[in-house]
Amino acid sequence: MRSTDRPIMVFGKRKKVSKNGTRTKASSPSGTETSAEDLIGADRAFDFIAEMLRTFGEQAFDVGPKPAEEIAAFFEAWARHLLLGIAAPSHDRPTPDNDSERGAKRDLPGLRRAFSDHRTSEAEYVTSSLGEFREATWAFISGLRRSLTAEQSADRSISHRMRRLEGAVRGGEPDKIKTEAQETVRLLAEFLSDRGDRQQAQIAQMAARLEGLRDELQNVRKQAAIDSLTKIYNRAAFDEQIEREIDLATLFGRRGCLIMTDIDHFKWVNDNHGHPCGDAVLRAVADTLSRCFMRRDDFLARYGGEEFVIVLRDIDISTATSIAERGMMAIRNLEVQYDGLEEPLRITASMGIARLHQGEMSSSWIERADRALYRAKDGGRDRIEVDPLDLEED
Repeated sequence: MRSTDRPIMVFGKRKKVSKNGTRTKASSPSGTETSAEDLIGADRAFDFIAEMLRTFGEQAFDVGPKPAEEIAAFFEAWARHLLLGIAAPSHDRPTPDNDSERGAKRDLPGLRRAFSDHRTSEAEYVTSSLGEFREATWAFISGLRRSLTAEQSADRSISHRMRRLEGAVRGGEPDKIKTEAQETVRLLAEFLSDRGDRQQAQIAQMAARLEGLRDELQNVRKQAAIDSLTKIYNRAAFDEQIEREIDLATLFGRRGCLIMTDIDHFKWVNDNHGHPCGDAVLRAVADTLSRCFMRRDDFLARYGGEEFVIVLRDIDISTATSIAERGMMAIRNLEVQYDGLEEPLRITASMGIARLHQGEMSSSWIERADRALYRAKDGGRDRIEVDPLDLEED
C-alpha cells in the first residue's frame, strides 16, 4: 500500500481513499468493481437501518420478563454493529461492548432473524395479554348479569309483599297489618342476608376464575377458534360468542338475531362428486357468506357439517331477514368450479332466523332458529323462515 493512500472500512471490505479525499473503485467479493456512488448509497442505507433500529429500541415496551431497557440496548447493539463493525449481538452476548472487535463483517441474515424473533415474541405477548383482558372482562360481565337477574327476582318478591302490606293497611285490620308487616320485615331481612352471601360467593368465584385464567387460556389456544377447512370460526368459537351476546343483551337491552344456514342437497354433492368436491362447496359458501355479513359485529361460524350460523348483534327481524335474503341470493348465484366437473356446480341454501328474547338461554335461542331452518327445508328449500314468535312480536 502506498503512503499516499489510506484504508477505510465499508461493508467489511478495505477501500482506498486517495490523498485528495476521493474514493477509488473497490472490488466486490465476486471480483466486480463497485463505484464510489454505490458505496456512498449503501452507507446511507445502513445509516437509515441503524436509525430505524434505534427508534424501535426507544419505543420498546416490556415483553414478558424482558424489560424495555434490555430490548433498547439489544437494538442499539445491532445499530453499532452496522455502523461501527462491532461484533453482532448473540444469545451469549446480547450487548457486546468490546470496541477492539471492530471490523466484523455485517451479519444481515442474523439481523433479520433477530428482528423477526423479537417481533414474534412481541406479537405472542400482546395476543396473550389482550386475551387475558378479554376473558377477565367477560367473566365480570357474566357475573354482573347473574347478580342483576337475582336482584330482579328478589325485587319482584319484595314488591309483591309490599302490595299486600299496603292492602292490609287500607283494609284497616290490625291483625292482618301486623301479620303482613312481620312477613315483609322477614322477607327483607332474608333478602339482605341472601344478597350478602351471594355477593361474597360471586367475589370468591370471580377470584378463582381470574386465578385459573392463565390455565384456561392455554387450553383455549390449543383449541383453534378457526375451522381448518373453511377458515371461518368453528363451533367452539360460536358457543363462546353466543353466551357473550346474551350477556350484552341482558346488560344493555340490545337484542340480536341468529341465522341458521344449511346447504341444500349437500349429501347428493358428496355422493355424486366426492367429498373433495363437497369441501370445495363448503369453502365457497363460507367465503360467500363472509362477504355478505360484513358489519363489524357480525359473527359467522361453521356449526357442523354443511351447516353455518350467523349472529347479528342489535338488529330487528325485518333487517336481519333482508340481510339473510342477500346472502341466500349470493349463494344461489354461486358457481363452484371443481376439477372433473363439466360445468360449474350450482347450489342453494335454506335459512332459519330467530331473535333473542328477554331472559332467554342460548339453547332455546338456537333451538328456535333450528326449527325455523327445518320449516324452510320442509317448505321446499332455497328459502327463509322466521320463528313465528318473532313474527308476532315484529
